Amino acid sequence: MILLPALLLAALSPAAPCPDRTLNAQALCANREIAKGWSDVETAFAAWQKVDPRKAVIAERHDEALADLRRGFEYSEDDSPQTANADMIIESLGYVKSEIEGLTRLAASIRTPAGFGPEFARTCQIGAVENCVVESAGVLNAGEEGRRRSVAWQYMSGLEPGGGIPLRAAIAWDITGAAPQLIGFTTTEGEASTPLLIDDGEKLMLHMPARTAGTGEGNADTLYLLRGDGWANIGMNGWKEELRTRLPKGLGLWKGVEYSLYGISSSFSLWRDTDANCCPTAGDAYASFKIVNDRLSIDTLEINPAAAVQVKPLSCPILKASYHSPWPTRFSLHFEKPALPPSAQSDLVAVLEQKDEDDKLIFRKYFTFAGSNGFGSTTLIPVDGLGDAQNPPQMLPQEDGEEELYFHAFIGEPNGLKYVAEPPMEDSPAPLGVFMPDLAHSLWYDGIPDPKGGPPIRVEMPRDMWMGVCAE
Repeated sequence: MILLPALLLAALSPAAPCPDRTLNAQALCANREIAKGWSDVETAFAAWQKVDPRKAVIAERHDEALADLRRGFEYSEDDSPQTANADMIIESLGYVKSEIEGLTRLAASIRTPAGFGPEFARTCQIGAVENCVVESAGVLNAGEEGRRRSVAWQYMSGLEPGGGIPLRAAIAWDITGAAPQLIGFTTTEGEASTPLLIDDGEKLMLHMPARTAGTGEGNADTLYLLRGDGWANIGMNGWKEELRTRLPKGLGLWKGVEYSLYGISSSFSLWRDTDANCCPTAGDAYASFKIVNDRLSIDTLEINPAAAVQVKPLSCPILKASYHSPWPTRFSLHFEKPALPPSAQSDLVAVLEQKDEDDKLIFRKYFTFAGSNGFGSTTLIPVDGLGDAQNPPQMLPQEDGEEELYFHAFIGEPNGLKYVAEPPMEDSPAPLGVFMPDLAHSLWYDGIPDPKGGPPIRVEMPRDMWMGVCAE
């Protein structure tokens, strides 16, 4: 037997995954803390694999984590390599590890029901869910002779283990045979639905619809296909990466989709790069799927583009613009520049007014602006007025737990409306429209002071887009 030197053996061994799709890959791939962080993630995945029947879900999440590591947890519209930060990579790997460990605890705590009578509708079968409540439960039956199945399910709500974060879950067992067999489950911090047992005449599938929390409303669905040896988990997320490579440049899918499992397909809206998150303008697409290696893969893709919307920008400086409710409520908003900046993020104050039919002022409120770091939004901060030459506007005290007042501004571009995430400044373009739904909520539930000293007066302000006009 010939013994190879250890150095040669190391050279022949496959390189461990590292941030090799970054501009500073050489330094990052030599970072031992990053290597240790990824090794810990791999260990967490191995433990998850042992206790969770959702093998395709695990495989797709592993692919996502590996892709994130390779790009250094940096993202660009064209997926080009970026310069990554080692500390951020290490921190992000820690978050991935914690996420996987939490999923492992949930899967390991699943109990087999003692029966499927009244007690089944009251007793949560995922032990790690805190403050768990069974919202609904039932039995589904479908399939023709030879593949007919009965499936018992629970839909529950509670809190994630130890974190206090709201959680919703659905879980299902095949109860066709003598003993119940766990099929699978889904969990999300967003919304979940009761499972669907689908017979399309050729195959039997169990679909557990779910959406993630947040404005993206991503998919957290799980899908199972009945085969001769039992239920196989089918991955439902990998096709979206395939879609990215097949769409025309500048178009994308930004949110979750609805599935039709009779034939396995989905129709969904498309966004332009210039669109606001709320409002896709690029048309829609229809995808049919085939199952390849226990994952959904795009079989056919039809794109129905929409013509670009021609929107003219507001042609005046921001201090010459005013914004008005489309309803006859006589609300208006305009911007003023105080002598001293009200905050580090904006040199402007927004003035909200309502007047009566005789043009008499009903109330006036003043706000400055705050912006959040990263992929954030602008919020309104109440202030006491415009200040003076020696004193900037002062922020009004806020009560604990008071909800943020989000301020959404849009400018006009040739392809439509573009969302503006940064707080307005004197030298920034005048928004074409503004949207303040949280302010409307606050004016109704918190009200405005009664001049006569009575209880607060509720103000009914429509939650609509206010379009801008330029002063003559």
